[in-house]
Amino acid sequence: MKIPLIPGLTNTILITAKAQWAEPAPRVEAAVVVKMWRILLSLLLFSSTVSGQDLPDNELQVNFNSYFDNFNVKIVYPSVSLTKKFSDSSTVNIRYLVDVISAASMRSHFDVDGVTSATEKEDGGGDDHPDEVRHEFGVGLNELLKGGILKGGVLSLNALYSREHDYSSFTIASLFTYLMAKKNTTLQIGFVRSWDKVFPQIRTWKKSKDVYTFSFNLTQILSRIFISQVIFSYNDNRGFLSDPYQVVQIIQNNQVVNYETVHPKSRVRKALGFRMNYKVGRKAALNFGMRYYWDSWQVNSLTTSLTFQQHLGNAAILGIGIRNYFQDKAFFFKPRYETPEKYMTVDTKLNEGYSNDYHIKLTMNGGYFKHLPFLSDENMQLNFRMDFYHRHSETPDWHSRYKNLYAYILSFGVRYHF
Repeated sequence: MKIPLIPGLTNTILITAKAQWAEPAPRVEAAVVVKMWRILLSLLLFSSTVSGQDLPDNELQVNFNSYFDNFNVKIVYPSVSLTKKFSDSSTVNIRYLVDVISAASMRSHFDVDGVTSATEKEDGGGDDHPDEVRHEFGVGLNELLKGGILKGGVLSLNALYSREHDYSSFTIASLFTYLMAKKNTTLQIGFVRSWDKVFPQIRTWKKSKDVYTFSFNLTQILSRIFISQVIFSYNDNRGFLSDPYQVVQIIQNNQVVNYETVHPKSRVRKALGFRMNYKVGRKAALNFGMRYYWDSWQVNSLTTSLTFQQHLGNAAILGIGIRNYFQDKAFFFKPRYETPEKYMTVDTKLNEGYSNDYHIKLTMNGGYFKHLPFLSDENMQLNFRMDFYHRHSETPDWHSRYKNLYAYILSFGVRYHF
């Protein structure tokens, strides 16, 4: 059985995660981004795909990903996922991921001289655990509904738990998919709930972060060559929303005094986007997307993306793309603070900035390459992807002191249908 060429399959968590962060950047930009992004992005890899009212087939998937940047952040994160179809209406997915992180900012230590209202211990900044390892486990269920007014819809439920030496997270997610108008219209409604715990080794406290995300997605087939999609997402974050390892430096009495960063304890995020897929010629497609984001910290952003995909017969698909991003700053961000304030941050991702991401992707299907060991089997598929990412901030990064981040993201994956 050859693996079908279906670009743009909708991911269970992808729809609900559209507005989680102001910018959908690759994996990380610095050590702090690792902690914020990796749980969410691993959900994107974890959840089962559902195309219309069809359930996923039996499949084993193994991925190897890596990230390197000029901020001296290095990440390697292999994962394995198994999907099993137990009946015509039920499939189960289990997944395991481990990522190993090395970051200069994680190994740095800054004693906190000034104590803010959020501080319970007078030393902080870095971590004495130089190479961080995170383990993640997940399980998911897809169920085709056969009765009632929702007959024909697909309900997806997922649970994910991850833990490292200073952070833990438990997430549940659900997505309901329903086809209408002779299967030309797809409606999706999603919900994600996360319970996170932060317990840095350099602090005496343990704090919580709660996340709620609601999403709505409508996909419409307008013609044989044109598909459009509208996505809205609402995200509510509460609790500890800053980074315990960052410090704000203020000059007082001709001396540099280190303070902890302090962010508001709530943040509401919203995003509205649309995508268009247009068939070009017999074997090519053009995808254009645009998304506007706004939140209660007065961060506004605009993201545009353009991707071109070319089918190389039935054997392979080659894709190239670019994504551009512009962002305003949060209301409490300042290049420098003269005196301690209620809210203070050194996170340049909360300042004005822009970024560009360029990627190339190749998918190779088995059964068409008889002389290659892996690809001689028609149930096999190989995926390669490389991204080059550049981000510019108006102020230097708090640790590296660079205004420009340059990163490479490399991915290799194997899918086997059985």
